[in-house]
Amino acid sequence: MAPTPSSANPHRPRIAIIGAGIIGLSIGFELAVRRGVPVTLYDTGAPGRGASWAAAGMIAPAFEAAGEAGAHPRLFDLCLESAALWPGFAAELEAASGLASGYAAAPALAAAMDGREAARLEAIAQTLAARGVAHRMLDGAGLRRAEPALSPQVLSGLELETDTRVDNRRTVAALIRALEACPLASFRAGPAPLKSAGRTVVLEGHDAVIAAAGWQTAVIKVEEAGGLYSLVNWDTALDDIDCYGGQMLSVAPGDGTPGRVVRSGDVYLVPRGGQVVIGATVEPFIVPDGADEAATEALRQAAIALCPGLEAAPVTERWAGVRPGTPDHAPFLGETAAPGLFVAAGHYRNGILLAPITARIMADLVTGRDAGALAATFSPRRAYTATA
Repeated sequence: MAPTPSSANPHRPRIAIIGAGIIGLSIGFELAVRRGVPVTLYDTGAPGRGASWAAAGMIAPAFEAAGEAGAHPRLFDLCLESAALWPGFAAELEAASGLASGYAAAPALAAAMDGREAARLEAIAQTLAARGVAHRMLDGAGLRRAEPALSPQVLSGLELETDTRVDNRRTVAALIRALEACPLASFRAGPAPLKSAGRTVVLEGHDAVIAAAGWQTAVIKVEEAGGLYSLVNWDTALDDIDCYGGQMLSVAPGDGTPGRVVRSGDVYLVPRGGQVVIGATVEPFIVPDGADEAATEALRQAAIALCPGLEAAPVTERWAGVRPGTPDHAPFLGETAAPGLFVAAGHYRNGILLAPITARIMADLVTGRDAGALAATFSPRRAYTATA
């Protein structure tokens, strides 16, 4: 049986990471590039694709976590900490890769088009005020001064200093480049050759394994007695990682399209990489087999109501993705019931936002360091005590 980090060299074990999306790539970057720990990244598809490629790239701790019903009670704290890490993470990534990280610090706007949404934004503002988180309440005229593309019908809203954006496609490209250039990191195409040893899961030549394969984490295969079995057989908690499909589209920028992130209700607009991304549906327990034209057209019409100038903008792309979620919308971060097998999955709509803090927590855990009290609350064996 391969040694766990506690019995191996605590500072330089060799780590296997299963899944090369933004979570797996960020963990690899933290370990190999920043801490000098050897890593091997396994993926059955192209690195950086999947949910990491499909996402819009919002870094939205205030709007997502402060106003999310049923969320883990410490998710807001985790999101705020990770948002604060993003500027430094982006700078180090650019230095290591020689590529742009895609990070942009412009504050996002949240707009209310009706009384119900106005009440929701007021509740978010109260949460932010109680926590001392910077924000600014705006009336309709103030919102339109901040973003002239907004409809005259907007009633009120928020400017959120914590909520920014990143071109996630550039981010994953930079992470891949940085890891390819690092002699301590290597990529392997295909499934990791995991084997069982009693109640443990091992990978030859590695001291610990991090399962970070998004919504497919629970079904990673392990060889046992000549057969292949899913990881959920070693920790049933992983069965709580479910799939949440999402539809999105993008349009070409131009006169009357927004220049900063704007969101209202279930629709958001994100200027990114020469396009304006419009998202997104949330389809629990569904894995879309492609873009649905009716669903994306409904999103486009909602976006036009928010920013009328979008009506003339040609559609440039339509796509679908799958988010990994848990019952309390928060990730599993930590060691599983199988010693030496760790999990970093279930980030729901906050995978891009939570990449830096996830990388730091997981790197601490697999190298035998104390990841802190906050990290401990996201253990895969936690009890669900979601906020109302």
